Amino acid sequence: MDYLTGCAPKKFILRFFKCLIKNMTKKIVTFTMSLKQSQFEVDRLETEARNLGIEVNRALYRELSFDLKDGGARVFVRGEELTAENTMGLWFRVAGTKSGKYTEARNLAIRILRNKGIFCVNEKGYLEWARMGKISQHGVFLENDIPIVPTRIYYTKEQITDISLAEKMGKWEFPVIAKHEKGYQGKSVRKFDSWKQEEKFVNKINEKNLGMFLWQKCLPTRWDIRVVIVDGKAIGGMKRSAVGEEFRSNFSLGGAVEVWNLSEEEKNLAEKVARVCGLDYGGVDIMKDENDKNYILEVNRQCQFQGFEKATGINVAKMVVEMVRKRA
Repeated sequence: MDYLTGCAPKKFILRFFKCLIKNMTKKIVTFTMSLKQSQFEVDRLETEARNLGIEVNRALYRELSFDLKDGGARVFVRGEELTAENTMGLWFRVAGTKSGKYTEARNLAIRILRNKGIFCVNEKGYLEWARMGKISQHGVFLENDIPIVPTRIYYTKEQITDISLAEKMGKWEFPVIAKHEKGYQGKSVRKFDSWKQEEKFVNKINEKNLGMFLWQKCLPTRWDIRVVIVDGKAIGGMKRSAVGEEFRSNFSLGGAVEVWNLSEEEKNLAEKVARVCGLDYGGVDIMKDENDKNYILEVNRQCQFQGFEKATGINVAKMVVEMVRKRA
């Protein structure tokens, strides 16, 4: 401050406005496999970011490219380098492909950009588990004393069909739930009320793919709780209930949704799951048995939130933008 004139020096004013302009031009970059993937979530993010004066750069994974060299690795989107000066943070949607090339691209971008001071949502979890399928999750849950639904995994048909082998694991009561380890939105989940039904399904599976399925006790409740995590904290809960003959409660499959007031136990459990799985953002699914005991079904690192916002009135998109801005 110039104490004779009461005015700030010109250099200070110029530096202030340069800094202001730089922050205003920083963008949040979102990555999807296609423009249709996660369209609701990305549209909502764009709207809330715009309301806060922040621009969202919607990019496809295939638009990434890299220049790798000692001491100067760079990440590009459509030919423009992502730098700390123009990028506030990165938010990833599902990057799964059969080849795994885009999960590798996502993690390479994280490794390069976090060293440049750019916040990448869920970076810790992505780097520890490039693909966190349901089987990997169950291993993490068991290791950290997180309650799971009784589950079995088999690798040969004989392990299921040979009664003497099956009984060594103990009695297995019906109904039984089978789900693919890479399934999503409940699409791979099946319910069997008898051995005959299960055997028919097993015989249709190519044995080399059998180890991709989890076989679980079917809990009597027809509903579960989706907890959404933002910045590592549980921001609210949604009860999802199966409708009619459908036993799955997923919103995408027509499940009814309503707000759920989280207990301290549910909140603490969801946040513990997020912590051990390295999640800044995600969904944690909790199911209860007839004795009200909590079980963790799974986590979703890129969970959708259309049903959650509808049920709870919580502005998830705005909270994600605020998280990225705070961590930038």
